[in-house]
Amino acid sequence: MIVRGRDYEHTIGWPGGRDLAYEPTELGPMIHGILAGTPFDAAEFSLAAFLMLKDRGDERLVGMPVFPARSFFHACLWVRRDSALNGFADLAGKRIALRDYTSTTSVWFRGHLKEAHGVDWRSIQWIVGPNRRFPPPAAADIVPASGDLEEMLLDGAIDAFFSMRVRDGKLPEAERRLRPLLADPRATERAYFEQTGLFPLLHMVVLSRELAERAPDAPRQIYDAYREAKGKALARRLGTTFLPWMESIWDETLDLLGPDPLPYGLSEANLRNAATLAGYLVEQGLIAEEPDLATLFIAGSQNWPVG
Repeated sequence: MIVRGRDYEHTIGWPGGRDLAYEPTELGPMIHGILAGTPFDAAEFSLAAFLMLKDRGDERLVGMPVFPARSFFHACLWVRRDSALNGFADLAGKRIALRDYTSTTSVWFRGHLKEAHGVDWRSIQWIVGPNRRFPPPAAADIVPASGDLEEMLLDGAIDAFFSMRVRDGKLPEAERRLRPLLADPRATERAYFEQTGLFPLLHMVVLSRELAERAPDAPRQIYDAYREAKGKALARRLGTTFLPWMESIWDETLDLLGPDPLPYGLSEANLRNAATLAGYLVEQGLIAEEPDLATLFIAGSQNWPVG
Protein backbone atom coordinates (compact mmCIF):
# COMPACT_ATOMS: atom_id res chain seq x y z
CA MET A 1 0.00 0.00 0.00
CA ILE A 2 1.16 3.51 -0.75
CA VAL A 3 0.01 6.53 1.25
CA ARG A 4 0.61 9.83 -0.52
CA GLY A 5 0.80 13.24 1.10
CA ARG A 6 2.90 16.33 1.57
CA ASP A 7 6.49 16.00 2.80
CA TYR A 8 5.95 16.91 6.47
CA GLU A 9 8.29 16.73 9.43
CA HIS A 10 5.59 14.71 11.18
CA THR A 11 5.72 12.02 8.47
CA ILE A 12 9.52 11.68 8.27
CA GLY A 13 9.44 8.90 10.86
CA TRP A 14 6.88 6.85 8.93
CA PRO A 15 7.20 3.25 10.20
CA GLY A 16 5.40 1.34 7.46
CA GLY A 17 8.27 -0.23 5.53
CA ARG A 18 7.72 -1.80 2.13
CA ASP A 19 4.20 -3.03 2.88
CA LEU A 20 2.97 0.42 3.90
CA ALA A 21 5.01 3.16 2.28
CA TYR A 22 4.62 6.92 2.58
CA GLU A 23 5.31 8.76 -0.68
CA PRO A 24 5.76 12.56 -0.49
CA THR A 25 3.65 14.07 -3.26
CA GLU A 26 2.71 17.52 -4.55
CA LEU A 27 -0.79 17.98 -3.20
CA GLY A 28 -2.54 20.14 -5.79
CA PRO A 29 -2.13 17.80 -8.77
CA MET A 30 -2.82 14.77 -6.57
CA ILE A 31 -6.13 16.16 -5.30
CA HIS A 32 -7.20 17.08 -8.82
CA GLY A 33 -6.23 13.57 -9.93
CA ILE A 34 -8.31 11.91 -7.22
CA LEU A 35 -11.30 14.07 -8.14
CA ALA A 36 -10.81 13.03 -11.78
CA GLY A 37 -10.72 9.33 -10.88
CA THR A 38 -6.99 8.54 -10.81
CA PRO A 39 -6.49 5.23 -8.92
CA PHE A 40 -4.85 5.47 -5.47
CA ASP A 41 -4.65 3.61 -2.17
CA ALA A 42 -4.66 6.34 0.49
CA ALA A 43 -3.90 10.03 0.28
CA GLU A 44 -4.03 13.40 1.96
CA PHE A 45 -7.07 15.31 0.71
CA SER A 46 -8.90 18.60 1.12
CA LEU A 47 -11.45 18.47 3.95
CA ALA A 48 -13.76 20.95 2.19
CA ALA A 49 -13.57 18.92 -1.03
CA PHE A 50 -14.41 15.73 0.88
CA LEU A 51 -17.48 17.36 2.45
CA MET A 52 -18.59 18.68 -0.94
CA LEU A 53 -18.21 15.24 -2.54
CA LYS A 54 -20.24 13.61 0.22
CA ASP A 55 -22.93 16.28 -0.09
CA ARG A 56 -23.23 15.38 -3.78
CA GLY A 57 -23.61 11.68 -3.02
CA ASP A 58 -20.14 10.72 -4.22
CA GLU A 59 -19.04 7.64 -2.26
CA ARG A 60 -15.71 6.90 -3.96
CA LEU A 61 -13.69 8.01 -0.95
CA VAL A 62 -13.64 6.71 2.61
CA GLY A 63 -12.75 9.24 5.30
CA MET A 64 -10.05 8.69 7.92
CA PRO A 65 -9.84 10.83 11.09
CA VAL A 66 -6.25 11.82 10.32
CA PHE A 67 -5.75 15.56 9.91
CA PRO A 68 -2.13 16.12 8.82
CA ALA A 69 -2.53 19.80 7.94
CA ARG A 70 -4.06 22.72 9.80
CA SER A 71 -3.47 26.39 9.27
CA PHE A 72 -4.65 29.78 10.32
CA PHE A 73 -5.75 32.03 7.46
CA HIS A 74 -5.08 35.49 8.87
CA ALA A 75 -1.68 35.87 7.19
CA CYS A 76 -3.00 34.91 3.74
CA LEU A 77 -4.22 38.38 2.71
CA TRP A 78 -1.72 40.49 0.77
CA VAL A 79 -2.04 44.09 -0.35
CA ARG A 80 0.27 46.64 -1.91
CA ARG A 81 2.48 48.60 0.46
CA ASP A 82 0.64 51.79 -0.46
CA SER A 83 -2.82 50.27 0.13
CA ALA A 84 -5.24 51.98 2.49
CA LEU A 85 -6.59 48.58 3.58
CA ASN A 86 -5.50 47.51 7.06
CA GLY A 87 -8.02 45.00 8.37
CA PHE A 88 -10.66 42.45 7.45
CA ALA A 89 -13.47 44.97 7.94
CA ASP A 90 -11.96 47.05 5.12
CA LEU A 91 -12.57 44.30 2.55
CA ALA A 92 -16.29 44.90 1.91
CA GLY A 93 -16.87 45.77 -1.72
CA LYS A 94 -13.27 45.07 -2.71
CA ARG A 95 -11.72 42.85 -5.40
CA ILE A 96 -9.94 39.85 -3.91
CA ALA A 97 -8.04 37.31 -5.98
CA LEU A 98 -7.56 33.66 -5.08
CA ARG A 99 -6.44 30.58 -6.94
CA ASP A 100 -9.36 28.31 -6.03
CA TYR A 101 -12.64 29.68 -4.69
CA THR A 102 -13.54 26.38 -3.00
CA SER A 103 -10.22 25.66 -1.24
CA THR A 104 -10.57 24.80 2.44
CA THR A 105 -8.55 27.82 3.56
CA SER A 106 -10.70 30.22 1.56
CA VAL A 107 -13.88 28.71 3.05
CA TRP A 108 -12.50 29.33 6.55
CA PHE A 109 -11.54 32.89 5.58
CA ARG A 110 -14.95 33.80 4.13
CA GLY A 111 -16.74 32.25 7.10
CA HIS A 112 -14.67 34.22 9.59
CA LEU A 113 -14.98 37.39 7.53
CA LYS A 114 -18.75 37.34 7.83
CA GLU A 115 -19.04 35.89 11.32
CA ALA A 116 -16.47 38.08 13.07
CA HIS A 117 -16.33 41.20 10.90
CA GLY A 118 -19.75 41.43 9.27
CA VAL A 119 -18.34 41.35 5.74
CA ASP A 120 -20.58 39.19 3.55
CA TRP A 121 -18.82 37.19 0.85
CA ARG A 122 -21.51 38.39 -1.59
CA SER A 123 -20.24 41.95 -1.20
CA ILE A 124 -16.81 41.05 -2.60
CA GLN A 125 -15.80 40.51 -6.20
CA TRP A 126 -13.70 37.34 -6.38
CA ILE A 127 -11.03 37.21 -9.07
CA VAL A 128 -10.42 33.49 -9.51
CA GLY A 129 -7.46 31.68 -11.03
CA PRO A 130 -7.61 28.59 -13.25
CA ASN A 131 -7.85 26.04 -10.41
CA ARG A 132 -11.47 24.96 -10.10
CA ARG A 133 -12.36 21.87 -8.11
CA PHE A 134 -16.07 22.67 -7.70
CA PRO A 135 -18.34 25.32 -9.21
CA PRO A 136 -18.91 28.39 -7.01
CA PRO A 137 -22.43 29.27 -5.86
CA ALA A 138 -24.57 31.39 -8.18
CA ALA A 139 -24.68 34.17 -5.58
CA ALA A 140 -20.91 34.67 -5.66
CA ASP A 141 -19.55 37.50 -7.80
CA ILE A 142 -16.88 35.56 -9.71
CA VAL A 143 -14.61 37.01 -12.39
CA PRO A 144 -12.01 34.81 -14.14
CA ALA A 145 -8.50 36.18 -13.71
CA SER A 146 -7.04 37.93 -16.73
CA GLY A 147 -3.44 37.18 -15.78
CA ASP A 148 -1.06 36.25 -12.99
CA LEU A 149 -2.81 37.03 -9.70
CA GLU A 150 0.21 38.50 -7.93
CA GLU A 151 1.02 40.68 -10.92
CA MET A 152 -2.60 41.87 -10.99
CA LEU A 153 -2.20 43.03 -7.39
CA LEU A 154 1.09 44.78 -8.13
CA ASP A 155 -0.54 46.51 -11.12
CA GLY A 156 -3.51 47.69 -9.06
CA ALA A 157 -6.06 45.59 -10.98
CA ILE A 158 -7.23 44.01 -7.70
CA ASP A 159 -7.28 45.16 -4.08
CA ALA A 160 -5.99 42.06 -2.28
CA PHE A 161 -4.62 38.60 -2.99
CA PHE A 162 -5.47 35.57 -0.83
CA SER A 163 -2.46 33.26 -0.81
CA MET A 164 -0.30 31.55 1.79
CA ARG A 165 2.82 32.79 0.03
CA VAL A 166 3.79 35.40 -2.54
CA ARG A 167 6.90 35.64 -4.67
CA ASP A 168 7.37 39.20 -3.44
CA GLY A 169 8.01 37.83 0.05
CA LYS A 170 11.29 36.27 -1.10
CA LEU A 171 12.76 39.65 -1.98
CA PRO A 172 14.90 41.70 0.43
CA GLU A 173 12.67 43.72 2.74
CA ALA A 174 13.56 47.04 1.09
CA GLU A 175 12.54 45.75 -2.34
CA ARG A 176 9.16 44.30 -1.41
CA ARG A 177 6.08 45.93 -2.91
CA LEU A 178 3.52 43.89 -0.98
CA ARG A 179 2.67 43.58 2.70
CA PRO A 180 0.26 41.48 4.78
CA LEU A 181 -3.15 43.08 5.22
CA LEU A 182 -2.83 42.73 8.99
CA ALA A 183 -0.03 44.51 10.81
CA ASP A 184 0.62 41.54 13.12
CA PRO A 185 -0.96 38.37 11.72
CA ARG A 186 0.61 36.10 14.34
CA ALA A 187 -0.86 38.08 17.22
CA THR A 188 -4.25 37.99 15.48
CA GLU A 189 -3.97 34.22 15.02
CA ARG A 190 -3.12 33.74 18.70
CA ALA A 191 -6.10 35.85 19.71
CA TYR A 192 -8.35 33.89 17.33
CA PHE A 193 -7.26 30.59 18.89
CA GLU A 194 -7.69 31.91 22.41
CA GLN A 195 -11.22 33.11 21.58
CA THR A 196 -12.41 30.12 19.54
CA GLY A 197 -10.18 27.17 20.44
CA LEU A 198 -9.86 26.49 16.71
CA PHE A 199 -6.65 25.64 14.87
CA PRO A 200 -8.47 25.25 11.53
CA LEU A 201 -8.49 21.83 9.89
CA LEU A 202 -7.37 21.88 6.26
CA HIS A 203 -6.65 18.31 5.17
CA MET A 204 -7.66 14.80 6.09
CA VAL A 205 -6.68 11.35 4.84
CA VAL A 206 -8.93 9.37 2.51
CA LEU A 207 -8.88 5.79 1.30
CA SER A 208 -10.13 4.48 -1.98
CA ARG A 209 -13.30 2.52 -1.34
CA GLU A 210 -11.73 -0.40 -3.18
CA LEU A 211 -8.85 -0.57 -0.68
CA ALA A 212 -11.13 -0.18 2.34
CA GLU A 213 -13.25 -3.13 1.16
CA ARG A 214 -10.34 -5.30 -0.01
CA ALA A 215 -8.09 -4.79 3.02
CA PRO A 216 -10.22 -4.14 6.13
CA ASP A 217 -7.15 -3.97 8.39
CA ALA A 218 -5.50 -1.25 6.29
CA PRO A 219 -7.33 1.77 7.76
CA ARG A 220 -6.14 1.09 11.30
CA GLN A 221 -2.61 0.30 10.06
CA ILE A 222 -2.47 3.64 8.28
CA TYR A 223 -3.90 5.49 11.28
CA ASP A 224 -1.36 3.94 13.64
CA ALA A 225 1.50 4.76 11.23
CA TYR A 226 0.48 8.42 11.12
CA ARG A 227 0.29 8.54 14.92
CA GLU A 228 3.67 6.86 15.35
CA ALA A 229 5.39 9.20 12.89
CA LYS A 230 3.90 12.27 14.54
CA GLY A 231 4.85 10.98 17.97
CA LYS A 232 8.47 10.68 16.85
CA ALA A 233 8.43 14.26 15.54
CA LEU A 234 7.02 15.57 18.82
CA ALA A 235 9.50 13.58 20.90
CA ARG A 236 12.40 14.74 18.74
CA ARG A 237 11.14 18.35 18.69
CA LEU A 238 12.14 18.46 15.03
CA GLY A 239 13.78 21.66 13.92
CA THR A 240 15.08 22.70 17.31
CA THR A 241 18.68 21.68 16.62
CA PHE A 242 18.81 23.18 13.13
CA LEU A 243 17.77 26.81 13.60
CA PRO A 244 18.29 29.29 16.45
CA TRP A 245 15.40 30.21 18.77
CA MET A 246 13.38 27.15 17.79
CA GLU A 247 13.38 25.74 21.33
CA SER A 248 11.60 28.83 22.61
CA ILE A 249 9.24 28.86 19.60
CA TRP A 250 8.34 25.22 20.29
CA ASP A 251 7.62 26.01 23.95
CA GLU A 252 5.62 29.12 23.14
CA THR A 253 3.55 27.33 20.50
CA LEU A 254 2.79 24.26 22.61
CA ASP A 255 1.91 26.46 25.57
CA LEU A 256 -0.82 27.92 23.36
CA LEU A 257 -1.98 24.93 21.30
CA GLY A 258 -1.33 22.15 23.80
CA PRO A 259 1.21 19.31 23.84
CA ASP A 260 -0.09 17.89 20.54
CA PRO A 261 -1.04 20.63 18.06
CA LEU A 262 -2.23 18.09 15.44
CA PRO A 263 -4.41 15.58 17.30
CA TYR A 264 -5.91 12.79 15.21
CA GLY A 265 -9.13 10.91 15.90
CA LEU A 266 -12.79 11.73 16.38
CA SER A 267 -12.42 13.80 19.52
CA GLU A 268 -15.05 16.34 20.50
CA ALA A 269 -12.60 19.14 19.62
CA ASN A 270 -11.89 17.74 16.15
CA LEU A 271 -15.59 17.22 15.43
CA ARG A 272 -16.36 20.78 16.55
CA ASN A 273 -13.57 22.05 14.31
CA ALA A 274 -14.94 20.14 11.30
CA ALA A 275 -18.51 21.19 12.15
CA THR A 276 -17.48 24.84 12.03
CA LEU A 277 -16.12 24.33 8.53
CA ALA A 278 -19.26 22.44 7.49
CA GLY A 279 -21.42 25.29 8.76
CA TYR A 280 -19.43 27.75 6.68
CA LEU A 281 -19.84 25.52 3.61
CA VAL A 282 -23.62 25.56 4.07
CA GLU A 283 -23.76 29.32 4.63
CA GLN A 284 -21.64 29.90 1.52
CA GLY A 285 -23.89 27.74 -0.66
CA LEU A 286 -21.24 25.06 -1.26
CA ILE A 287 -23.14 22.19 0.40
CA ALA A 288 -26.87 21.79 0.96
CA GLU A 289 -26.89 20.78 4.63
CA GLU A 290 -24.58 20.04 7.51
CA PRO A 291 -23.70 16.33 7.63
CA ASP A 292 -23.53 14.01 10.61
CA LEU A 293 -19.76 14.22 10.71
CA ALA A 294 -19.10 11.08 12.71
CA THR A 295 -20.80 8.98 10.01
CA LEU A 296 -18.48 10.33 7.29
CA PHE A 297 -15.48 8.49 8.72
CA ILE A 298 -14.77 4.80 8.39
CA ALA A 299 -16.79 2.53 10.66
CA GLY A 300 -15.10 1.79 13.96
CA SER A 301 -12.84 4.85 13.89
CA GLN A 302 -14.83 6.46 16.71
CA ASN A 303 -13.13 3.90 18.97
CA TRP A 304 -9.59 4.61 17.80
CA PRO A 305 -7.27 6.39 20.26
CA VAL A 306 -7.13 10.17 19.96
CA GLY A 307 -3.79 11.88 19.54
